[in-house]
Amino acid sequence: MPRVKVAFFNEIAEGGLKKVEAGGEPIALYKLGGQIYATSNTCTHEGCIIDENHQMHNDVVECTCHGSQFDIKTGAVILPPAIEPLKTYKTEVVGEEIYVEV
Repeated sequence: MPRVKVAFFNEIAEGGLKKVEAGGEPIALYKLGGQIYATSNTCTHEGCIIDENHQMHNDVVECTCHGSQFDIKTGAVILPPAIEPLKTYKTEVVGEEIYVEV
């Protein structure tokens, strides 16, 4: 799978989220414990944009449109109404650059 540079490590605050795009896909990047994780930026419940409607709870992101919660590391649904997980993407940090496989 192709690897795309999407951001710099220092652009994301610890415990924060940054919206990026790679290969035409809207992606949410998260920084937790100095690690970078990536999921789809679109909630699987009704398509809300996560970076515009979210709250972070440690390693869980909540889509505040309808309250669905997802594990940032795995994309798994933690709390419905969503039943489908978020798509996750492999990330790699090289120096200060963040890459996502799409």
